[in-house]
Amino acid sequence: MNTETPIQPAEQLVQRLVTDAETMARNEPAKAMAVAMGVGLVLNVLPTRFLVASVTAVTLTVLRPALLTLGVVKAFELCNSPAKSKIILP
Repeated sequence: MNTETPIQPAEQLVQRLVTDAETMARNEPAKAMAVAMGVGLVLNVLPTRFLVASVTAVTLTVLRPALLTLGVVKAFELCNSPAKSKIILP
């Protein structure tokens, strides 16, 4: 009985890419170094401050109405919940 979960297509793709990268690095180390330096240069040149500022602005723009909506829903639930206190008569 096989208890292992089958490999998903995305996992197969990642495994194949990693295997191909390892094979390329072993067979052509100079080309692999050039590719690594190129990727590093592109990542270094990207305007990270602009990207972080944009993501933060979008997140805060969406977060405020979402929190307000959640607060209104919670207040509505509290107002419409049945009374939990019991009245004790003598």
